Amino acid sequence: MVQEKQSETRPNWLQRLRRLLVLNIRSKIVLPYLILTLAVAVVGIYVVMSLVTSSVSERLTNQLLEAGRVVSDKLALRELEHIESARAIAFTVGLAEALQAGDRERVAALAQPMAVVRDVECLIIVDAQGQETLHMLQRDDGSSQLLGDEATEQFDTAGLWMVQTLLETNDPNALPERSLLFHPLDERYYYLTAIPVGLDGTVGGVVIVGTSLDTLLPYFQQTSLANVIVYLDGGHAVATTIALGDQPGSEGISLEELSITPALYENILNSDDFTILENIWIRERPYRFAHAALRVANDSLGTYAVVLPSNFIVEKAVTSRNTYALIFFAATAGVIAIGYLISQRITNPLRSLVRTSQAVAEGNLDQRTGIASSDEIGFLATTFDQMTGRLAERTYALEETLRALEETLSRMRAILSSIGDGVMLENLEGNFIPLNATAEIMLKEITDKFLFGPLRELSSRDSKQMWDPRPDRWLLERRRFEVGDRVISFRSAAARTDDGKPMGTVIVLRDVTAEVEAERFKDSFITHVSHELRTPLTAIKGYSDLLLGGASEALSEDQVSFLKTIDRQTDSLMRMINALLDFSEMEAWGRLGLRQHPIRLHSLIEKIAQEQRPQVEGKGLTFQVEAPTDLALVNVDTKRLHWAITNLVRNAWQHTPPGGSVTLRLLERDAQVSVDVIDTGQGIAPEVQKQLFDRIYRTTSETGGETRGLGLGLYVTRAIVEAHGGKIQVVSKEGVGSKFSVMLPAWHDAA
Repeated sequence: MVQEKQSETRPNWLQRLRRLLVLNIRSKIVLPYLILTLAVAVVGIYVVMSLVTSSVSERLTNQLLEAGRVVSDKLALRELEHIESARAIAFTVGLAEALQAGDRERVAALAQPMAVVRDVECLIIVDAQGQETLHMLQRDDGSSQLLGDEATEQFDTAGLWMVQTLLETNDPNALPERSLLFHPLDERYYYLTAIPVGLDGTVGGVVIVGTSLDTLLPYFQQTSLANVIVYLDGGHAVATTIALGDQPGSEGISLEELSITPALYENILNSDDFTILENIWIRERPYRFAHAALRVANDSLGTYAVVLPSNFIVEKAVTSRNTYALIFFAATAGVIAIGYLISQRITNPLRSLVRTSQAVAEGNLDQRTGIASSDEIGFLATTFDQMTGRLAERTYALEETLRALEETLSRMRAILSSIGDGVMLENLEGNFIPLNATAEIMLKEITDKFLFGPLRELSSRDSKQMWDPRPDRWLLERRRFEVGDRVISFRSAAARTDDGKPMGTVIVLRDVTAEVEAERFKDSFITHVSHELRTPLTAIKGYSDLLLGGASEALSEDQVSFLKTIDRQTDSLMRMINALLDFSEMEAWGRLGLRQHPIRLHSLIEKIAQEQRPQVEGKGLTFQVEAPTDLALVNVDTKRLHWAITNLVRNAWQHTPPGGSVTLRLLERDAQVSVDVIDTGQGIAPEVQKQLFDRIYRTTSETGGETRGLGLGLYVTRAIVEAHGGKIQVVSKEGVGSKFSVMLPAWHDAA
């Protein structure tokens, strides 16, 4: 019994503890506050203790990095000295000519004094063939030594990559080349800088100036206050200021012991920052290394390290740990007490606010908090009371709005159900949602018909749809799809909310099978009639030409005039029939059948000009033709393009009054060949230009009333141009004239 009572009591205590710690807002405020205070105290003690011991190590690292920067800066200064010395020698008057002549004595006489004056340790001069002309080293006593053929045999100057690069570049203004190389004659590494010697705009030789690492490293040590090591060839130490085993007073250290691994060498060589290595033991003493790439300009010559001893960093005894702990403990206790008092002042009004909100949630909108204070909680309570008062008013208004919305939705459903066309919505995710029963029935019929034939889109009959497609595949005025024996028309428009936010696309479906059949019958009828009309017109044209050409002398002037009128009208009727056939072909197949081959347009332009010149000049107009023969090729159907340009020229002179001019110009621009037809006619109004390329549209000419024709000329012209991958533009101003431009892609770009 006692065990059962204990098992029943234990969950009660757990529930109380959970309620105290989790559900009570006072605990939610005090506990995080307490935990945060303790955490801050512990972190504070740790930071105070660790900062004392880490500051010495940080100072050592900073000193090491500063020493590395000093070495880099001093090497850059030495590079400037090399360049100045090399240029002084290279620009010595007569040196380039002596190199060209192969006069070694003259080269030595000119270069050696300058090298001695500038304290050059190593000077090598190579001619344009890569042959060493002068090789000079500085002795330990400061005197200079000229090396003979034995230097050439042991030190292959012609094989140096610096020399080969400058000679192959053959640019007297080329940037200096630099390298670290071992000199076998005095068994020392040298830092070398090479510059070209200019001669008549070419390289007449190369001047190489060098300084030994035995001179550079002590200088670096003196200026950086740290030992310096230089690494080459995968991490081998080649020079250092640390005392080696073969030097007096050393304890047996060697360059091999100072070397690093090839992997570490490559990492340092490819890094832009310093690499710090700690606790490196040399002669039983710990050292800290700062490695970096040895770079001059953009050339990486090797790597280097600056070294400082680190044995003076010792662990500092934490003698004041108890004092710090006591101070933080007292501060923590005070913070906790203050936090508890603050939580009381916050939680008591909040509990009252919670009770009021629970009453409002249960439907008692007359309940108020009764809190009157000027702080944020008082402002919250006042705002809550005002919100409660307005909530009742808006609840009634919301109920009225919902009733009105339900009535509106009911009317919309009734309207959509009564529409004979199918209506559906494509939402922003691309899903189709039927909005009435007709849409569901039509979609089901389309699905059933799809089993008996593929779904294909019919060509559009609206020119704006054909030539001005929009990016969205549905945002078109109309699209038609054929599935089985049914043709469905899809009309669409963007759906937006009152504030302009897009909802998707509304699509209306209509069965237009009968309309499509009628259109196909009409197209077939037009094509058949047009072909039948061409047969008698061909005979009329042939006989009229025969009479005008062979029997004109036996005819009177009136009869000849009648025949010419018949001939002109026959040509006009033939053009109309050809335009009608092209129009029927486009309407039936949605495209023009082209037979293209690359040509130069000047021959076509000259042919058109020859055909149109009698009619243009016969009207009293000036006809100018500009057709260069050296323009790029274009891949065109000559017959179709001839008709299109002829139509533009005919329109130009028909709408230009006597005394004006017509210009036919051919030019190439922006990888396109352009044909411009320019007239000084009446011009075209801006509102007319918008409909100029529509089918069955004709303008009225001030020079002769309404122009005869079917209104298909410019419509078919644009179709022909765009079928070639080009475009047509018009620029016109009323009372000034018009310019029609046909732009076709050049053949080499298209290929």
